[in-house]
Amino acid sequence: MGIFASYSCSDGGPIAAPVVEVLRGHGFDVLWDADLSSSHPMSIQAWMEKAVRERIVVIIVSESYLKALQSNDFMERLGVRYELGLIRQKLYHHVGADRCPVVVVVPPGIEMNSLPAVLQQLVAHRFDPSTRDGEEELVRSLKALEEGGCSRPSPAVQESDEVYRTRATLSALQAESLPSEKAYLLAQELVERGAGDFELVRGFESVAAVAKARGDVRLVRRLSEVCLRTLASGPPLRGEEELKAKVLIAGHAWHLLREHRFSEATLMAQDGTQIAEKVRDLKTAARGKRAEARVFLHLAAEAVGHDREYYLGKGEHLLMIAKELFRSIGGPTSEELGVCASLHAELQLLRHESTGCPDQLAAAVRRAQVAETVLTPGTEPYHWLAVVQARLCLADKKYNDGKELVTAVIATADFPEVVAKSRQVRADLLFATREKAAALRDLLAAEESYRRLGCERAADTCWWTIARYDASKVTDVRLTPADLDRLEELAPNPGDRRRAVLEHELRTPRRLVRRSAPDWVYLIDRVQHD
Repeated sequence: MGIFASYSCSDGGPIAAPVVEVLRGHGFDVLWDADLSSSHPMSIQAWMEKAVRERIVVIIVSESYLKALQSNDFMERLGVRYELGLIRQKLYHHVGADRCPVVVVVPPGIEMNSLPAVLQQLVAHRFDPSTRDGEEELVRSLKALEEGGCSRPSPAVQESDEVYRTRATLSALQAESLPSEKAYLLAQELVERGAGDFELVRGFESVAAVAKARGDVRLVRRLSEVCLRTLASGPPLRGEEELKAKVLIAGHAWHLLREHRFSEATLMAQDGTQIAEKVRDLKTAARGKRAEARVFLHLAAEAVGHDREYYLGKGEHLLMIAKELFRSIGGPTSEELGVCASLHAELQLLRHESTGCPDQLAAAVRRAQVAETVLTPGTEPYHWLAVVQARLCLADKKYNDGKELVTAVIATADFPEVVAKSRQVRADLLFATREKAAALRDLLAAEESYRRLGCERAADTCWWTIARYDASKVTDVRLTPADLDRLEELAPNPGDRRRAVLEHELRTPRRLVRRSAPDWVYLIDRVQHD
């Protein structure tokens, strides 16, 4: 099975070297940090993970090792705490009290009672590096472990098969382009069998990126739930807080926004940002600020008057903070700043729609131009920017220019949510040029895409716009302009209006020649409280 020596480089070397020498003298295959200079692994973390997973671990205690285990503020030997996380996971998967593949070596001068709880539960051996007292007992104990490991694989080794499988699947996923069908199938596979799998949590960003590229809201929700549940159920890991912050911001806040659950999305973004700030993960904190700003953009779009002004001001303030953080991390040409500039253009466009001020529209156009110089053509953020630019063309009555932009996105983008939004924006442009039939075809296609992706609110918005122009495309019952006005008055949510119409459709006999007057108050109340 072999042995891995875990120790603190700052003061544990004089103790570790004699231990390694003794064990190698007795024929053990020992791996320790001094081997790094000759092996040159591509990833030290991967090297360490493999060593801890596949070998008996000998923990060589020193003062610095104890400080690193007991305090998150001890920065001298961060690797010790990372090793501890791996060792805790190894202990977590060990069944029973006997033959535990982790052994503690305690030199003179350190009291056994001073060991932290995680080490006190293990078999500990005294060893004096100067006299080698304790050598025989340590060797006997390790040989018994090694012999037992050869006859019966330990649960930790059995567990590694699943770890290898997850890593192989993640590696295959990362080798594919984000919108590819193979990457999407691999992401679904990982989420389906990922409950309790810490490797999936570590690979969250890769899997989430694929799910988002497909616009699959349900898959992002499921992935986020699985990852948070795994983090809560297992032993503490190094970097756990950073991972949790990313899941809250890039997972939960993302899907909640698309589900139109703005309050919850805001809370998730705020919680993730606070965690990221606490652990000094500035990039994730900046993304949290930007995610919260995007929620306020959507809140402002549905508000009026002073409420809209408040949400716009709040969004712009958060975006300013995010941009400063991104600039400090990646410089003025960071793609993250390009995404911020695109979002800022949307905020200023909405302000223009509120005030009619041409200066706001001009400022939005300038922001979009800045974003275009930074973002990489063909990427998802670049396609989203094209959609924003088409909306700016609509506001500036440059309808043909806007159509060209979104038509190019529809023809070339491999991102279903972007394509659906492009069809929705192109429909607005077509309505502006009195091309009603083509606009309705785009809206029907956009609605179908949104429903498939799980973006129900966006789909309902498309459905209602279709009903406004030609209700026969979406329902068998006749809707008058008065009906449509009454529904908008009773229900701000287009989904409630749609369900009320469908409920009325079910209640209306097809053989009835004369139109029955619908009781929209009753129908809206029914669908809202079912």
